[in-house]
Formats: sequence, structure tokens, C-alpha cells
Amino acid sequence: MTVSGVLQAMGMRDLRTNLRAVVERVEAGTPVACLKDGQPVAVLLAHEEAERWRKIEDSLATLHAMNIYPEALNDPSELADLASLISPDLATIRRLTSEPRAILSPLRTIGVSDARAAFAALVGEVAQGRVRTIVARGHLAVAVIPAPEYDRLRVLARIVAWFRGAGLDLATATEQQVIDFVRARRGQTGGAHQHAAG
Repeated sequence: MTVSGVLQAMGMRDLRTNLRAVVERVEAGTPVACLKDGQPVAVLLAHEEAERWRKIEDSLATLHAMNIYPEALNDPSELADLASLISPDLATIRRLTSEPRAILSPLRTIGVSDARAAFAALVGEVAQGRVRTIVARGHLAVAVIPAPEYDRLRVLARIVAWFRGAGLDLATATEQQVIDFVRARRGQTGGAHQHAAG
């Protein structure tokens, strides 16, 4: 289940009390939002899903290096014509590149028992922008990310889906595959413009 799936919500007390069961549910593919005073402050995602998003961020960085900023577009379908895609203005680029990416935080782990014992402190730390990874049964199980980061990833999911539909999986592509995709796409759409003009 990706971030575009159904998000369940639980209050801090219930989540802490049932943390082991919640970790298993999240690992199975159901993200869970942690609510404090009725507002989401953190989201528990399967560790594999968090790793997938880290890889997607690498692919987006490659696109940025090629002056392509999909996050600046109103509609991902604008990516169809990479040859004539207009780069955003410098202020937008600065905003996009300075935007926090908590998913890229260094790996910091905590055992499920310790997470349960210090759950309020853990959630407070995550709410400040630091991702924590819960270890259960001897493996990296669940990433706890800030709620705004989850929202950011949900927006990016549309872009990721567009690229996948166009033949490039940003979660598995190498830097060279991203570059080759962009060059081929620019060649196709650029050639179509020249043909139409001629």
C-alpha cells in the first residue's frame, strides 16, 4: 500500500497501548496517523514504503539537475511534453529545493518496547521533523514521519504515478535511466514539434 491508500487514525493513548498490533498492521500496508488533540502530528508507514520514497527523492533530484521540477506543475500531464516544458521561476525553484524532506532524515531506530515506553517523546520528536524507525522482531518495521511530510508525499504520488504510466518507475530507476528517459522524451516531443512546424 502506498501513501495514496486509505489512512487510519488513532489517538496517542490508543496507539501507545496497542503499538505492537499497530506496527503489524502498518507493516501489512495500512498507514496510521497519530492524533494529538484531534490533529494529525505523525504518520506510521511501513519501513519499505519509506525506503521507496527515499529512492523517489533521489530520482526527483536527478530531474531537478536536468531543470525539471514536477512539483511546480499544477497537473502532472504537463510533463508529457518535456521538450517545451518551461522551468519555474527562481523563487519557485528556491522554495522547492529548500522545502524540508523529512523522509531523507538519517536512519534513527528505536525498539518497539522503548517506543511504547517513551511514545509521547517519540511523537514530539517526529513532529519536530525527525523521522524515527521502529524495530520489531529484529527488523526495521515502521517509519514514523511528521504529518506534513505525509501530506507532501501524497501530493507527489500523482507525479510518481504519471512517470510510472509513461514508463519510468521513479522508485527503482537509476540516475542514468532517469536521464535516458528525459532525453528520449525530449527527442520524441521535440521531433513532433519540428515535424508539425515543417
